[in-house]
Amino acid sequence: MRNNNQKKNIFCLEGSWDANFKSKSTIEPVLDLLDKCQITKYIHKDCATKSEMEFYLKKWTNKQYDDYPILYLAFHGEQNTLHLQDSKITLEEIAEILANRCKGRILIFGSCSTLNIDKRYIKKLLKTTAALAVCGYGTDVDWVKSTANDLLIIEALQGNEFSLRGIDSIVIKINDIAKKFKELEFRMITQKELK
Repeated sequence: MRNNNQKKNIFCLEGSWDANFKSKSTIEPVLDLLDKCQITKYIHKDCATKSEMEFYLKKWTNKQYDDYPILYLAFHGEQNTLHLQDSKITLEEIAEILANRCKGRILIFGSCSTLNIDKRYIKKLLKTTAALAVCGYGTDVDWVKSTANDLLIIEALQGNEFSLRGIDSIVIKINDIAKKFKELEFRMITQKELK
């Protein structure tokens, strides 16, 4: 459990945004800004294949990364799915990889429409992974608006305990941010909703 005074660092996996490898699109400058402003630190890894995804997800759950309790998955997506360079990966597949390994951690799906699914399936992801919360977008999103939203979300996660007790304050902050970007349909489901 990360208490309210500890930084909640980010472990970011990012997919390829463009088939043209000359493209320089990346979320890393945003993460760098958070780091330079001393809001949080980050680890950023490019992730193009299912085997890379599985490798990095398993690494993230190792004890040495306990101080990186936020998993930020920045990919193209669609309902229940993230797009990789070589294929797609479903939330069920991610849940299997992370099964019972995410206690006190939060998963952020920074991808279009991935959480445009019935709440029961998100709850199943929460239950399988034991994550404190899962959040992401329920519609296709504008890159700039969603990036601004993600910045505010990551900042809002700071200063609160990552526990069942602290999640209520986090949800209030996240809901306030989501009101500013209603068209993004940002959702957050927590362990408390499993009770």
